[in-house]
Amino acid sequence: MKEYKREYPLFSLCGLNCGLCPRYQSEGTSRCPGCGGKDFHLQHPSCAVITCSKKHGDVEYCFLCKNYPCNRYKCPSEKDSFITYRNVINDMQKAIDNGIEQYQAELNEKILFLEYLISNFNDGRKKTFFVLPSISWILRI
Repeated sequence: MKEYKREYPLFSLCGLNCGLCPRYQSEGTSRCPGCGGKDFHLQHPSCAVITCSKKHGDVEYCFLCKNYPCNRYKCPSEKDSFITYRNVINDMQKAIDNGIEQYQAELNEKILFLEYLISNFNDGRKKTFFVLPSISWILRI
């Protein structure tokens, strides 16, 4: 994939809250820059959702596509254990209902809260505790 950049990489094209993702919050070479963040194309050389977006006019978010909701969202996989995917449809609906700027502000608040927990209460073993189980709780605030 060619370089792919987005103005706001913390809320992905497919509705994933990248800023709350364990790979975004990690340190080191496995850290993901968020959807369309710096060097995203190097860590994610192919993405079916980005390819689909390009075929549908380069929409910034799937919910802006004229074909939304497509089968990807009508019939989401219940087998995906990646906790940050569990609220994708609800989060995109919030962005539709309240506007993307409002949703981004809400997401930024959640990211700050999560980063505060990691910075102030992580003894080297709690990042997983804060990032994974707490995300379900944080996403509902």
